Amino acid sequence: MLVADRNRRRRWPWIPAVAGGGVGLAGYWLGDAAVTVGATTDPGVLAAPAAMLPVGAAVLVAARYRAVVGRWWPELAASGAGASALAHGLATTGPSPLLGAAAVAGTTILGSRWWRAHPLGPQTAPLTPSELPAVAPPDPEHDRYCLAWAETNGSKNGKVPGSRLTNRVDGPYTTTFDVVLARGVHTAADLLTHRVRLAGGLGEPADRVLFAPAAAGESAARARLTVIHTDPVAQVRYFTAPRVHDGTIQGVGRAVDGTGEVDVVMWNDSGTVPTMIVGSTGGGKSGATNILTTAALSTGVLNLLYADPKGNSSTALAARARVAVIGKHNVLALPKLIGAILEARAQIAAGGGSDLIFPSVEVPGWMFLHDEYSFVAHDPTTAALWTETVNTVRALGVWVVGCNQSQGQAAWGGDHARSAFASQVIAFRTNSKSSSDLVPGLVFDPNELPLDDARPRRPIPGMAVHAHLDAPVRWDWLPSDADADRMRSTGRPTPELTVSTAFDRHFAQPDLHPLDTAAITTVLGPAINGRWQIGGLGGTHHLTDGGAAGAGAGAGSGRGGLRRSPQPSWGTRTATADTPPAPAPAGAGGVSPVQAEVLALIEGGTTATAELVAAAAASKAAVHDALDTLIGQGRIARVARGRYQATTVAAPAAPAETGSTS
Repeated sequence: MLVADRNRRRRWPWIPAVAGGGVGLAGYWLGDAAVTVGATTDPGVLAAPAAMLPVGAAVLVAARYRAVVGRWWPELAASGAGASALAHGLATTGPSPLLGAAAVAGTTILGSRWWRAHPLGPQTAPLTPSELPAVAPPDPEHDRYCLAWAETNGSKNGKVPGSRLTNRVDGPYTTTFDVVLARGVHTAADLLTHRVRLAGGLGEPADRVLFAPAAAGESAARARLTVIHTDPVAQVRYFTAPRVHDGTIQGVGRAVDGTGEVDVVMWNDSGTVPTMIVGSTGGGKSGATNILTTAALSTGVLNLLYADPKGNSSTALAARARVAVIGKHNVLALPKLIGAILEARAQIAAGGGSDLIFPSVEVPGWMFLHDEYSFVAHDPTTAALWTETVNTVRALGVWVVGCNQSQGQAAWGGDHARSAFASQVIAFRTNSKSSSDLVPGLVFDPNELPLDDARPRRPIPGMAVHAHLDAPVRWDWLPSDADADRMRSTGRPTPELTVSTAFDRHFAQPDLHPLDTAAITTVLGPAINGRWQIGGLGGTHHLTDGGAAGAGAGAGSGRGGLRRSPQPSWGTRTATADTPPAPAPAGAGGVSPVQAEVLALIEGGTTATAELVAAAAASKAAVHDALDTLIGQGRIARVARGRYQATTVAAPAAPAETGSTS
């Protein structure tokens, strides 16, 4: 009907021209026919009526469209006059090429103007799809989800009468319902616990069914159900550049329910936010850690302290961190260094009269990245240190990130340690059951994250759960150098950034605050090429509990990382960063005869352990004990594995006042 009406309207403007031309031709041919049969009528007699007919037709068109003619009077008059002249010429002289050209030119000029103004004809609406009303949600009595829920809803006691779905909303990626729970019997926690069973009852894949508590202010007898019908993050998205704003790393991944990108907070108005990253091997934990480290250090206000008890987690980080501690025995000895840095940070805060330090260009902060925390969680001293550190560094401008393969209590050294790290949790797929119960804030159990279809089935890289988010997250991918080599060898295009290129391009570690430098130097000795590396390939320092350690000790400091000897804390030292602590006074039990003999041998040029054992009259064990004691007293220093030298004893300084941190 719309098409027919449009065509009817589009024919009206051509009626005057057709009528004028037809009358003119008819007049000429009628006159010519009359002459042929013997009549005396000249064809020109019909010229006047023929010329008047187009004018009359133009008047009829104007009357028909009087409401819309308006500014078109000149064109209408010109077209009527032109058609009248054309009819007159046809009636008097008959058709000719000149009249045909005039008709075509006039019609084209006037018709094009009319057509541009009325491309579909005057008073004709464009042909557009009809505005149909939105399809109303199915009545709950006929909605398949509502019917399935009524039969399969469950809690710890099985089916609960009275629980139902309502308020269906269909979006581009999801279908959501409000869940009305049986009062006093059914809770949102029951839905989370039995999510897989309920997903089966609804006939949907388990990883496409999400439950969440009701919004703030709503009744506890309500919850929210989301069914994902279209996956908006099925395609992998590569990490291209860090985006950091006001302490927040933005856009590290995308929520699988289509609600947008997700962020990771390094610090907010309350200080730094301790972060836990957990997940089984191959789930994407290391890739996420590399993205967070790249983004954090791109700010130019953080230095990196990297602790790797496993020894081979990330050679790229070990070679670039300001302080890298590699190897289990070295990480077990790390409390001494961490304590010194935190005391220095406390002095910075006290000196600035601030209860809260935010990382800045003037006062750079730290990122403490502890990989494979479970390797050292069994040590009570180490676990206690990190628990205390995580609970106290919020105000010191130190962002602590702990990585682990398990969420279990034993793997974190106790519930207190795990809770301390749980301010912000990023959990990739884990193999433990009910792991969401072990860490506060996990709504979706990491054990239920999807697997790929390969054999053996492996976690989908980058699929993670964030604390306090209802839906899983697909993290961006920053391929390792090995991943890039593999992609090239199989003919696949490689992304612009890999781990090494991202680190080289975005690592911007600032110069340390002088107090941070002094604290580290006191424990480890001077930096080499601006950094300290304890253990690992290319190690430059060793970490002991016995005074300042010399640079160049390498990775093989052996048992030194585990030795214990009583020493004052960094905050009460009076020695400078390059001066070892003053030895205990001689006499009154200052040194034993064996210690005196060993010290004399070292001062005389016998520096190797084997030579000292051979030259001393005491046993091998006594010589080793004497070496440990002399190192603890600051009388000698280990310059390399198995080699020692006597130290220059500084004059004792005046004792510091009580409470001083000189």
